[in-house]
Amino acid sequence: MTSEDLDAWVAAQKKLPRPPTDEELAAFREFLEAPESDVWLHAKKLGALYINPFEKSRVDIFWFVLGDAVNNLTSQNDKLAELVLKLQRLPDGKGVLGPEPWWSDLPYFNNFWTEWMQFQFDDLPESSRDFETHRQANINRNAFLAKLTARMGNVVDLDQRERGGQTLKQALERTPVSEANILAAEPWIAYCADSLYERSLQGGPMSWEHPHNGTNWGTQKGWSKARWQYWRKRFQEISNAAKVKEDVRNVAKECAERMEEVEKTRG
Repeated sequence: MTSEDLDAWVAAQKKLPRPPTDEELAAFREFLEAPESDVWLHAKKLGALYINPFEKSRVDIFWFVLGDAVNNLTSQNDKLAELVLKLQRLPDGKGVLGPEPWWSDLPYFNNFWTEWMQFQFDDLPESSRDFETHRQANINRNAFLAKLTARMGNVVDLDQRERGGQTLKQALERTPVSEANILAAEPWIAYCADSLYERSLQGGPMSWEHPHNGTNWGTQKGWSKARWQYWRKRFQEISNAAKVKEDVRNVAKECAERMEEVEKTRG
């Protein structure tokens, strides 16, 4: 599939082991082709297709379609994040699953992301035939989640900081430096630096922190101000590393400066 080829992307969805129906796929394509100002209208239309008791709902299919769009349709990233935010706020479907609106806790979203999306890029060698495609998809996924987190408010199901922490660990606690992982970490600092710093100050366990993950951080697991400062220092070091490409060094420099700004502001 060539970059941003919507016809090819739609055709690929039809070949999935459990594909969306023609109605579901037509509604999703209509959303993709619409202006961002119309996301609310398309959220209502798409959302209505899945409001059923769980045993009858095909919401798992929706998440697969949305996830594939996040991976492959880079130009749609803002709009895809906006769609999820609008779905979560839909007032429709009260009484189907309980007293709250059907989409209020984004049914199966976090389960889907952990099982099918989270670890797609882990340790993928640069010699891989599809490395560049996977590299961009990984950046897209992290940008999408960071945008949700930046606007989460009090909605726990939109809080993706644990996934952000995982990305920052992969980018900054391993050697040699993975330029692809630095680029994937950048959206978390760009959109969520304040929120991630607050989470670091709170402390506590960090998800997906297992012995086999490998880290240069040390033995103190979990969120902490010290770990945040270690990440900032690593961004600074990478920004001055001659072997790292200039565009990646610039990204690392901007991240380090943003983190330092947050520390100075928050203390």
